[in-house]
Amino acid sequence: MLLMDRENLMVPGWSHVLSSTNDLAELEALRDRVGAPPRALHLENPARPHLDLKLVSRALALVDAEVRVFDSTRALLRCWLQCQRDASVARG
Repeated sequence: MLLMDRENLMVPGWSHVLSSTNDLAELEALRDRVGAPPRALHLENPARPHLDLKLVSRALALVDAEVRVFDSTRALLRCWLQCQRDASVARG
């Protein structure tokens, strides 16, 4: 599941997109669908790869049926962290 904040309050005009399972293929597929450049995918933290989107790419992602949009970055991260905990419990 793709998770996105409506707008990064620290950097207006930008949004983050995370995969609930840290799935790089899922992030790449969205990046391709919305026409974001390769540099939009950030892999510096392997535990939390993400997309940074702005302008047209951001607008397209906000209406993408496969993206769950959150009103704040805090709400986005809270959901992502819960997904990580749920996956950890499922793995045992």
